[in-house]
Amino acid sequence: MKKIGIYLLASLWVLTGCNDEFLDTFPKTQINDENFWNNPSDLATYNNQLYAMQFNNEGFGRGGFSAGMLTADNLSDNSFAQSPDDVRLGINSTNSPGRSDWDWSLVRDVNQMLENVAGADIEESLKNQYIAEARLLRALNYYDKLKLYGQLPIIDRVLTEDDELLYASQSSRNEVMAFIKSDLDYAIEWMASSAATNRFDRNIAHAFRARIMLHEGTFRKYHALGGESAYLQAAVESAQEIMNSGDYSINVNGEYNALFANVDLSGNNEVVFFRDYDEALQLYNNVTNLLIGPSFGGTKDLVNDYLCIDGLSIEESPLYQGDATIEDEFTNRDKRLAGTFAQPGTYFVGEQLYLSSDPEGFVYTHSPSGYQVVKFFAESQEMQAWDRSFIDAPIIRYAEILLIYAEAKAELGNITQADVNMTINQLRAKAEVADLILDQGSIVADVRRERRVELAFEGFRYDDLIRWKEGAQLTAPVLGLRFNETDIAHYDDYEIGTDIVLNEEGYIMSNQTYQFDESKNYYFPLPVNELSLNPNLEQTTGWD
Repeated sequence: MKKIGIYLLASLWVLTGCNDEFLDTFPKTQINDENFWNNPSDLATYNNQLYAMQFNNEGFGRGGFSAGMLTADNLSDNSFAQSPDDVRLGINSTNSPGRSDWDWSLVRDVNQMLENVAGADIEESLKNQYIAEARLLRALNYYDKLKLYGQLPIIDRVLTEDDELLYASQSSRNEVMAFIKSDLDYAIEWMASSAATNRFDRNIAHAFRARIMLHEGTFRKYHALGGESAYLQAAVESAQEIMNSGDYSINVNGEYNALFANVDLSGNNEVVFFRDYDEALQLYNNVTNLLIGPSFGGTKDLVNDYLCIDGLSIEESPLYQGDATIEDEFTNRDKRLAGTFAQPGTYFVGEQLYLSSDPEGFVYTHSPSGYQVVKFFAESQEMQAWDRSFIDAPIIRYAEILLIYAEAKAELGNITQADVNMTINQLRAKAEVADLILDQGSIVADVRRERRVELAFEGFRYDDLIRWKEGAQLTAPVLGLRFNETDIAHYDDYEIGTDIVLNEEGYIMSNQTYQFDESKNYYFPLPVNELSLNPNLEQTTGWD
């Protein structure tokens, strides 16, 4: 089956090979309805700019100091950031919300498409495929917003200057989810079973539906909103559809990081949906530079969650060698650990590890914690200039689908050993970790641990903690590697307390204070200017 990649250039329309003349003739806000919407190519062309709007910041983003899915983990307890942002410190405010998405451009453009295409003289099933694309994109955009605010206005038509929806208040979470679910269900019903490159197909629709349904079901369960079972069952059903398709599989003999350090994910059976970066098309990111000289590293808390190869935790396993050095720490451990963080003499790292606070000054490669992230590092990209990397970004991996299935069934209380074998144990086989034997008392925690280490630095962890109502974990001290002379370059030159902060056990420690307010930090505040423009909007609970 052909895998899907998203190609984004500065021009939203380059996806279709359209030229500036097209833009001059048919600006999207002033399309000539008499000359447009008349054939499938019109719909494909219009939808391409919808794809671009939704995915512009997905994957590895647009370069610079942000790398989308990689740097998104800086909000979470996976990352030891040199300079944590306001959200991570718990000091964001209504004037500086930290995360915000009150842009309704994509929703407006989808609604314009839906209204104009209704009467188009195009074969019905083909027309419905393009409607399905647009409605899936609207569902994704809406759920991104719902995660931030908890309630939203439902904008289901193109607004005129005197439309009452311009000054509508928010609808309830139940009403918004019904709206989103309607779009998702329509997409699954009408999406093609296979599609041209760069377009959604039915498996993609099921994958996004599974992701959203799991998030919503667990959020409702742990935030005591009710109604979680229907969402969790829907997550199971969509994940099962993908698993039954036969189009994807885990390469249990493959190297973990080889999947990520890849300039071409097309045709990869472990990837359901990806964003394509391509030198020939001048589609770039900045991942390599951000890995080599990052302002972030991994945390001790994350590293401790990787099991030993016998399937036991570091607290339980006789195979654990301790953490006096990083070599000891990585011995007999889950192979994903060494595929996510560098040891001396691996990847681009020399004989010792350099810290960002090195008293000798700036060095080529460093991290603040000692756990230098190497996931997504491709040797072929090492010498690329700033903003000139072009490895592909796996937006949905088959591993995530397996984890969605396992988590949803665990939360429903009906997971079996057979379910564990075809999901978690597939991932463990690749990581050379012993199989998980189902224990109903610990299975939810087991799945969460597996999800954390499998998807580390892919941008999931913060949202996971929010949906599980585990924000308190974000207040814990942030620790790095045990400070030791074997691993740390210029060890003897550090002045403890000035160049570096250590805790009582000798671990590198952030000097920042982390906070999380349970009364409000599970959501984000609406932009203040939007409240001024529409007095019927209600500020997010806890932020008023």
